[in-house]
Amino acid sequence: MSDNIDLKILNAIEHMCMLCVEQMYRLPTSLPSLIINEQNYQWNDKIEDRDRRDFTRYIYVLSTIHRLVRTQSRMNMRELFYSQVNLFHQQHISDSIVEQIARHLCVDRRQLGLVATAKGFCAGNLRYRIVRSGEIIDCNQLSNGQLIVDDDVEIIETEHHITFILVVEKDTIFQHLLNHGFLTRYHGACLITGRGQPDHATRSFLFQLSRVYNETPIYILTDCDIFGVLIASTYQSTFDRNDRHRFRWLGVWPEELLSLCSLSISQTLPITDERERRMISRFIQRLDISDEWRRQVSFFEQHQRKMEIEAIYENGTKKLIDDYLHDKLMGHRWL
Repeated sequence: MSDNIDLKILNAIEHMCMLCVEQMYRLPTSLPSLIINEQNYQWNDKIEDRDRRDFTRYIYVLSTIHRLVRTQSRMNMRELFYSQVNLFHQQHISDSIVEQIARHLCVDRRQLGLVATAKGFCAGNLRYRIVRSGEIIDCNQLSNGQLIVDDDVEIIETEHHITFILVVEKDTIFQHLLNHGFLTRYHGACLITGRGQPDHATRSFLFQLSRVYNETPIYILTDCDIFGVLIASTYQSTFDRNDRHRFRWLGVWPEELLSLCSLSISQTLPITDERERRMISRFIQRLDISDEWRRQVSFFEQHQRKMEIEAIYENGTKKLIDDYLHDKLMGHRWL
């Protein structure tokens, strides 16, 4: 099936390029324009630099995709941009062309040989195989976590069942948990971070992991601000409605700004940015969230304060693993 798709992609690209050449050959005696993928480029003595540049960008990306598919190679989107940075100027331009071509050919971007720059990390009681290369990754053997690649993977179910999956918003918290023995204390756990808003690869990896371990709870830990809530919501949307009951937000909850009484006022931050306030208001008005999540986010409106996870352990009075997370996991406190 994959070979057939590759052949169709190669044939489509070659056909498109042949049409380009034929149109250009006819231009002096026909209409002074060139049409590629429904995009009209004026191609005469008065051609504008912008049209010339757009055409060159499109053909360059097509040729790169043709080479990647033909040689069964991979290139990440960042590499594509930097391969001709003076041509693209900004990465969103090369990214947009790739997505346009993928839509036109009705294929996934990865089938064009182009993958997202790796961003997320995983660690813990987990093994998986990268389908394309056959390489087996054992996350138990890695002290600082494994980069989650934007490629097809196959989760290998081990004899030691994963007891829970903890997704953390930030890389700093991911590394803090690893360095302070979280996986030693909870040896059946799996840790994942998308390092902020998760990319497609991290969400896809989490989804596949949840399919294999289909009864394992999935927890998420985020900053106590609207951005953390939105990240939790993004992860939740990875699952269909029938599986969302397994996804649980551990915190840090807005209402805990009051209950974490050991924190001084200096360790919480005021919400002064109007953009954040608008985001909070829009989230509260959403119809696809639970009443409890809406109630939590309403605390931001009421108290106009927020907090980062680091505040829990940086003041030295409450340990993130021994106190906060242990109380949550053992006390079954989640949303």
